[in-house]
Amino acid sequence: MAEKASKRITPELIEQNIGISKEYNNFELIKALAMKDILKANRIAQYFEKNPKSNPIQMTLPVLFNYFSNLLICYYSKDRSESGLMTALGLRGTYQVKDYLLGMKNYPAMKVFNLISDIRMTDARSKGVENSSATDADLLKELLYKILHQTEIIDLVQAKGPFFLE
Repeated sequence: MAEKASKRITPELIEQNIGISKEYNNFELIKALAMKDILKANRIAQYFEKNPKSNPIQMTLPVLFNYFSNLLICYYSKDRSESGLMTALGLRGTYQVKDYLLGMKNYPAMKVFNLISDIRMTDARSKGVENSSATDADLLKELLYKILHQTEIIDLVQAKGPFFLE
């Protein structure tokens, strides 16, 4: 009995017994996307692929949809200060608004608008619409690619014009 009382609860024990990872979860994915941390986002996607029961795409897509929908609200908010965005989004802590401020720096409003459509399409495909063979992991990887990389393509086309590739 005394031996059990002296055991420390560690993040590894929580992950092992409950299935929640401190490093690899939807909130860390949002943070990685807000920072455009490609490596971390891909590591999280790989972890989700290896642990599909504890990280189903049906739990991830609503979190992504919520983040990018709120990011769109941030763009159309009159007061874009930290406190103004907290009020507009109904957030209680300043730590929560930081991901939105970072997201506004890394994703143009039109990109966010298009990403919401991409998330909805991925959701439909995860339910079998226009998808006969892609796994949930494949769908998530494809969506993350669109989120993290297509902005650069859009920026390049806007900077150099649509015919720079020719």
